Amino acid sequence: MPSSVITPRTLEAETVVPVERLERVLAVSRAFLTITALVAIYIDPAEPAQLREATYAVLLAYATYSLAVWAYVHRATRLTTRHTYTLHALDILWASALTFVSLGPISPFFLFFLFVVLASAYRWGFRETLATAVVTIIVCLAETGIAVAGPWKATLFSSIAFDLNVIILRVAYLLLTGVLLGYLAEQDKAARTELAAMAAAARQPHLGLGLGGFVASFGRTLMEVFGVSAVAIVVKDDQTRRTLLWRFDATSTRGVPRARRLQLDADAERDWLFDPPGETWYAVHPSPGSDHAAVQIAMPGAWRLSSRGCDLPRALADASWTAVTAANMGFEGEWRARVYLFGPHERRPERRLHFFRALVDHATPALTNVFLLRRLRMRAGAAERARVARELHDGAIQSLFAIDMKLEATCRHAATSSELRGEIEEVQRLVRHEVVALRELMQALRPVELDSSEQLPDVLANLVDRFRRESGIGARLVTTGDRVTMSASKALELVRIAQEALVNVRKHSGAGQVLVRLAAAESACQLVIEDDGRGFAFEGRLTASELDEHRWGPAVIKERARLIGADLTVESTPGGGARVEVNVAGEAYV
Repeated sequence: MPSSVITPRTLEAETVVPVERLERVLAVSRAFLTITALVAIYIDPAEPAQLREATYAVLLAYATYSLAVWAYVHRATRLTTRHTYTLHALDILWASALTFVSLGPISPFFLFFLFVVLASAYRWGFRETLATAVVTIIVCLAETGIAVAGPWKATLFSSIAFDLNVIILRVAYLLLTGVLLGYLAEQDKAARTELAAMAAAARQPHLGLGLGGFVASFGRTLMEVFGVSAVAIVVKDDQTRRTLLWRFDATSTRGVPRARRLQLDADAERDWLFDPPGETWYAVHPSPGSDHAAVQIAMPGAWRLSSRGCDLPRALADASWTAVTAANMGFEGEWRARVYLFGPHERRPERRLHFFRALVDHATPALTNVFLLRRLRMRAGAAERARVARELHDGAIQSLFAIDMKLEATCRHAATSSELRGEIEEVQRLVRHEVVALRELMQALRPVELDSSEQLPDVLANLVDRFRRESGIGARLVTTGDRVTMSASKALELVRIAQEALVNVRKHSGAGQVLVRLAAAESACQLVIEDDGRGFAFEGRLTASELDEHRWGPAVIKERARLIGADLTVESTPGGGARVEVNVAGEAYV
């Protein structure tokens, strides 16, 4: 998979700080803390009051250990989690030994326990930090018990007043510090995850992925980041008026969420792209039999959510989900989309909504680039085809016309030789045949100016009229029914199908007449091309699947009909003509 593709694995790698970096920072902090503590007790001769030699020895050993660790981690090329846990355990042991030989639980070196808690927060998150705080509290209480209950109370610790309030206060300090630092560490981890997710969403996608690849990658990233059970992304191309739905659910293969793509009809599009209560909103599933849901809306510039009721479309309200988070995205005049996250109910969804809004905003420019790149490629291809058509007209066709004229002149001068005259006329016939073929190729190369399906009858009329003039075959167009309503891309494919059918009529049928009929209804469209020529090599009426089974029928027409999800039927009577029928049933699911 290309490195530019957004995947849960790359996202996880981006949010984790390398162990080497963590330990280098902590090594510097540990060395600084131990050395400054050693200097401090050297400057203050009153400390430590008890076990001075032992305290100096332990602290000096701890400082030496800190410098050794600092040197090791700065030279190490690779550190693992085993190193992290080992260093963390040793820090707890060093702090325990140092506090025990210097006034026990009320030692001024209690600060080293706080360093251990701070280090756990820097390394991990809330649970690990809280566990470290509990361990240090247990150590402090154990030291207190040993100091108070042991026989050395009257000797080593005779001058120490074990004030229960002071001990409880220090234990409370440790616990509160652990909770606070753990909370801050967890929030920092969440912030890093959010930043990594936004950076991954905004990353320029691999050009070979196209629209489907980018949406699939983005959908799987959303599932990983938010931990939801399903994601739905609806994208409408304003240029082609085509609406696609990508659905991702937790059912996976080898850890990758399963994805499905559907093309929506007009009714389904209204259900998924209904007028939303806000740009980013959160709703709890309505009660059974009702469409009314309680919705919370994220307002720009405000952290608190605005609440209101909203009637969800029946298709969405009947779906199986507990809570849904949705956000709009798009680029005016090019495309628009809506992203749905289906997951468990949350009592306070503010953070989810604001993060979701930021993530969608970062993904919008990348998806816009995909659309603009596709537009650019289409226009570049159309311009290149138009250039080739012009060159054919100005070059090859003009040359063939010149050859035809010279052959005509030669034919007149060779009137005395009937054999030579016949050969020249045969060459003339071949040249004229190639001129017609080149004209048809030019017509196929030229881009069809069709911005909406309402232009389909006019485009077909021009196509049939040009065919009649250039081929000499009688051709006419009949249109019946209502206004044609379908996407521009489907209408363009119908034009190409008619174009290919007329080329086949001229080349193979030997027909004298051809009829093109366009019949439109509210939710369907039918295109029929029939002629009075030789027909195909079979007799009867066959569907596309039957034609494929016997490898009969026009291959290009079958492929184009399959591309738009149309039903193709070919009827043939050998020696009595052929009939090609294409039925498009609205914007059906594909």
